[in-house]
Amino acid sequence: MSTLNAHLNLAFRSFVTYLILLIFTRVMGRKQISQLTFFDYVVGITIGSIAGVAAIDKSVKITDGIISIGIWSLLNIAISELTLKNINLRLLIDSEPLLIIDKGTVIYKNMKKARYNMGDLLMQLRNKDVFNITEVEIAILEPDGKLSILKKSEFSMVTVGDIKIQNAKVGMMLDLILDGKILSSHLSQIQKDEHWLMSQLETKNINNIKDVIFAGIQADEQIYIVTKH
Repeated sequence: MSTLNAHLNLAFRSFVTYLILLIFTRVMGRKQISQLTFFDYVVGITIGSIAGVAAIDKSVKITDGIISIGIWSLLNIAISELTLKNINLRLLIDSEPLLIIDKGTVIYKNMKKARYNMGDLLMQLRNKDVFNITEVEIAILEPDGKLSILKKSEFSMVTVGDIKIQNAKVGMMLDLILDGKILSSHLSQIQKDEHWLMSQLETKNINNIKDVIFAGIQADEQIYIVTKH
């Protein structure tokens, strides 16, 4: 096969697999991109890999690639239909939402169940414009990995200017302990030392720093602590 024919063949295979992916993505529905669960993620990667091989690997018949993409797509559609009718199957495949924060308290056992760490939680809270855990009434980790939050009523959109009261001191919570390790540079920012921090833990009956998943100081200098227990 000449170089020109080889390039034309590659272009043809790429064009066909592109059309097939476009068609089956439309058939599978918008959920594939709007609510990407772990199962959808695996299916999407697998179908994409099959399409890639079918497009460039001449040892694979393009019809075999199309059939394989079709089978994976139809299986995904069938599973989606079944999970619509069977909640137990849906929870088994897509998992269930997990309560991560309840009334400002972090539920560590649920974080551990989801293999979700404090860094992930703090990052997703900041993405929701929440810089202080104590502002959160409820936070739920959804099956697609996103964090849904409900702020406490006192942190609603009504401003303190609207109701004519003195503004409370607010600001970003500063991390002091993360996963059992003291962040010395952050202590320096507030002009405190490790001795002071340990004394704060002792007032909360915490004697082993390894039990502390997270500790932070609020703008009003109150200490917020999350432990393994």
